[in-house]
Amino acid sequence: MHLHNWQSECLEIWERNGFRGIVNAVTGSGKTVFALAALEHLSERETRELRVKIVVPQTFLASQWKDEIRRQIGAPASDIGTFSGKQKDHDRKYMVYVINSARYSLARHIMSDLNRGYAVLLIADECHHYGSVENNRIFDFYKIMQTNSPYYALGLSATPEIVDFRAISVPLGNEIYSYDLKNALHDRVISRFILFSVKLSFTQEECMEYDSYSAELFKGLSILRKKRPELIGLHSGLFFSKLQKFAKQGDDCAQLSQIVLTLMYKRRTLCHMASERPHCAISIVKALPMQSRIILFCERIQAAEQLYCKLEELFHGQVGLYHSQMAHNIKQNMLERYKHGAIRLLVCCKALDEGLNIPSTDAGIIVSASLSARQRVQRIGRMLRHSKDIKRIYFLHIAQSNEDTELSLGVNALGNSVPYVALKYDDMKFFHSEYERLRKDVVRYVTQRRQDAQLIGALNQNIDFALLRGDFLVRKDTCMENIRSSKTTAERNYWVSVLYVIHARLGRL
Repeated sequence: MHLHNWQSECLEIWERNGFRGIVNAVTGSGKTVFALAALEHLSERETRELRVKIVVPQTFLASQWKDEIRRQIGAPASDIGTFSGKQKDHDRKYMVYVINSARYSLARHIMSDLNRGYAVLLIADECHHYGSVENNRIFDFYKIMQTNSPYYALGLSATPEIVDFRAISVPLGNEIYSYDLKNALHDRVISRFILFSVKLSFTQEECMEYDSYSAELFKGLSILRKKRPELIGLHSGLFFSKLQKFAKQGDDCAQLSQIVLTLMYKRRTLCHMASERPHCAISIVKALPMQSRIILFCERIQAAEQLYCKLEELFHGQVGLYHSQMAHNIKQNMLERYKHGAIRLLVCCKALDEGLNIPSTDAGIIVSASLSARQRVQRIGRMLRHSKDIKRIYFLHIAQSNEDTELSLGVNALGNSVPYVALKYDDMKFFHSEYERLRKDVVRYVTQRRQDAQLIGALNQNIDFALLRGDFLVRKDTCMENIRSSKTTAERNYWVSVLYVIHARLGRL
């Protein structure tokens, strides 16, 4: 199988590390292909028969792994088993375990294979999930197996962010390779994209409620940090985990920790459910080409359902909904319909964040975003599996909240790797101060030549679309080619409008 440079380099490092280690690679860069290449590479060097155990956090990932094993390495279906729910296959060369079923069985199965003289490769997909006390049981074999056992391991993650990292680094090996979004963009492993930051505002009532929660939260945190100074300077994920731990300890800080957690949850919920979010998301969908395939991410199921209903009214029969409370068969049907083009808009929650292969997506709208850097990267990665088309990613954030700071940290990490457009959404319109100057220049130029109100109205609408689509950033020769290849008058007029904006940007009107 063809490997990218990062995959070949990582494979060599994994071998030098005794065929153990954790690989941290951005979603969409080819972690699964790498793992299967590693499997074949190890098989060629191991004299014993190799048994492969793959553990995944969710059921749908098990099906994807089975498909990839058949497709990439040509394994017959009879050699591939699943250990999940009611289906519990045994003694297959390739076994795919779902973590909920693997906790009390995987370690025993690995020891059985080792005792029967097999070599074992454990592939832990999305391995950051397996550091908790319960999930960590899958590694119980490591405490009792002989040190010279033919046991090999590979951990895969987009960003292994867990509190007790040692809990997985001992049985899997240390992190041996990191391949981030910036490098994947540079190497053209994932698609290029334009990042839009869209600043929203609370209503007056929402702002007052948010400020009230913030004031109470500030008081509580001030007291708590004095009692627990180890909280000072922690990043958001570790800070939250520490608070949860303190809330369960039963000492004098437990009640205060619980109050702080409750206030944080209420404030985040208010932010996620802000009334401007669905209006802005719908405005973006309307501005994108009618054939665009778009995923819209929400943090709350209630928000996702509300947005779905509003979109379905506008784009009847083109919208799907996916979240964790839906029946498995309904979710699978929705994904199949999206994959095959029966629907073009998919509204989802965090259930879609990790591992799911979603091809042919033109744009992603992060209607509300978790503060987790891992989840933000996962969401971007859902849409950036390689294609020649430039993707569009929209982050919606509330100006009066701390979302802007969190987003800025993520943007700064990308450096100059992606075009970045900062917008403000107000009164159902999008604003960009420099772009408004270009608009005025274009409208003035066209008005001097044709006094036609209908023409100017269409021109302004096209200029609005060009801002939301990022088309004003394309090269002049690309724009000219789009004009020549336009199939309709409306499409041609759109690209002519974009050309005016490009000329204004270049100072050539």
